[in-house]
Amino acid sequence: MRLLRRYLLFCLIAAGCVVAAVRGTEAEPSRGGGPALGSILEAEAAARLLAILLDAGRGVINENQDLFDDPARSDKGFSPGVFEEQLDRAFHSRVGLLLHELDSSRLPARTKQLLRALVEASKQVVAEAQPDLNRAGVGYKGFIPAVFGTRVAGRFQEKTGVRLKQTALVPRNPANAPDVFEQAALGEFAQASYPREKVITEIVAGTEALRLMYPLYTTRRCLDCHGQPKGELDRTGHPKEGLRLGDNAGAISVVIPIQP
Repeated sequence: MRLLRRYLLFCLIAAGCVVAAVRGTEAEPSRGGGPALGSILEAEAAARLLAILLDAGRGVINENQDLFDDPARSDKGFSPGVFEEQLDRAFHSRVGLLLHELDSSRLPARTKQLLRALVEASKQVVAEAQPDLNRAGVGYKGFIPAVFGTRVAGRFQEKTGVRLKQTALVPRNPANAPDVFEQAALGEFAQASYPREKVITEIVAGTEALRLMYPLYTTRRCLDCHGQPKGELDRTGHPKEGLRLGDNAGAISVVIPIQP
């Protein structure tokens, strides 16, 4: 276990992917004063992977918008199984892990369980969307990345107790408005000099949960609804934000219990 914890710490530091604001924790196993460092590192690594996996799923949904909104097709062929295959490829391209080979990975057992649970929650959301996606004669279906992410996050939290939230400084959905910690992190992410994909984490003294913020950036598909010109109505009827390719587009916020 010590070797695994050192391995996780090495990966996080070597990748330059962590900015920590940790309070109320100790460098050695705790003696009643807070979670042990090893437990914190495992929770942090798991939270980062969960954020990336949710975002990878959002990306898959984004890449299939033209298919979903084709009024000439009824059966879109976008089954939960097809989604899972695309998700596996997208996740692998970002972290080098294949979801269908988790059993042979060096990840902690709890991390594997959480990743599997998030995949299953995502597939269930896709399954529930089938009647809408396969309606013929209808263009825009409304099954966009933000809707997918919200539904998946809710189902996932019910199963695991881990909270995932899409947030931004000026979110379209008021339910995604940032709290104080999230707003501070989003302010950092909005700086042009901030390193891409570097997360911000925090453990508030007296709690047994870790908070992590994973920054998001616009892709070409994102700009269809969030790009230029600012103020123009997108296909959802919402004014575009005027973002450009690569701009920060908010974050995924994770709250995960720390297990000893």
